[in-house]
Amino acid sequence: MSTNRRQALQLMGASLAAFALPAAVRAQDSFPSRPITMVCPYPPGGSTDQVARLVQNELAKSIGQTVIVENRGGANGTVGSAHVAKADPDGYTILLATQPIVTINPYLYETPGFDPLTDLTPITKGVNAVIALAVHPSVPANSLEELIELAKQDPGKVTYGSSGTGSPQHIGTVRLCQQAGIDMTHVPYKGGGPMVTDLVAGHINAGIVSLSALQPFGDRVRILAVGESERFAGAPDIPTIGETLPGFTLTTWLGFLGPKNMPAELAEFHYRHLADALAQPALKKQLEEMALPVQADGPQAMQQLIQEEYQQYGDIIRNFNITTS
Repeated sequence: MSTNRRQALQLMGASLAAFALPAAVRAQDSFPSRPITMVCPYPPGGSTDQVARLVQNELAKSIGQTVIVENRGGANGTVGSAHVAKADPDGYTILLATQPIVTINPYLYETPGFDPLTDLTPITKGVNAVIALAVHPSVPANSLEELIELAKQDPGKVTYGSSGTGSPQHIGTVRLCQQAGIDMTHVPYKGGGPMVTDLVAGHINAGIVSLSALQPFGDRVRILAVGESERFAGAPDIPTIGETLPGFTLTTWLGFLGPKNMPAELAEFHYRHLADALAQPALKKQLEEMALPVQADGPQAMQQLIQEEYQQYGDIIRNFNITTS
């Protein structure tokens, strides 16, 4: 065989091999060549949207490409998440999801439009959202231990509000009541804001919500405990629930995911740049002041977290027959 013919065949084989690779992998050298879309599955102005807007600029700097925040609200985040699940896994579309979207909503909605374990690609957790338990100042309880004793004296009399039936705060308080051996009456709201308004007004005895939603009200609410495993550095004087109920934690988080079948190389690309963005001192400080400490730990850690919490919340929802109807 002549040298020229051999070289031609080698060149042809290399070309065919290149076309056999996934398009996203072939494009790695030039990725990203156009703007990245970060889908926020809630309307503008909410806390998730605020985080998306804060991350947007630093992520764009890290990647060297424009990042667009696209709000696709509906069905408690399910609509936007289903949209991302079905998007082209070419790395140009990512999702900023809240914990309930992938660990709770699939149990509460008959047709969520996606399977959180198979239809989304984990990229990384972004931030934890510190959860706090508070009471109205008229409630004769200055600690979680005293609130538990109060609830034991008259089962069902103490009322507590959450951001909605099936929310992490609601399910977490169900767990708390079970572990403490008490019965409190749940009052669901359509969001943390309306619940805090009623707590401040004294219409409910207690409320469980993000710490950031309570902090602006000062002594108009009495914060008893936070759900973190350790005291939150931004409020070190507030004890953890676990200090009264050993081993108990209640956390929620926001994280980033890609469409189904996103190549591992692209998930790793986004993780590296999201971690870089979230580590920028100004952004990190701003998020911590919102009681949203940064924790970007990568695709594998997030996949394991989703699997564990999906099982955990599913067991509680079934055992206590929690429904939105």
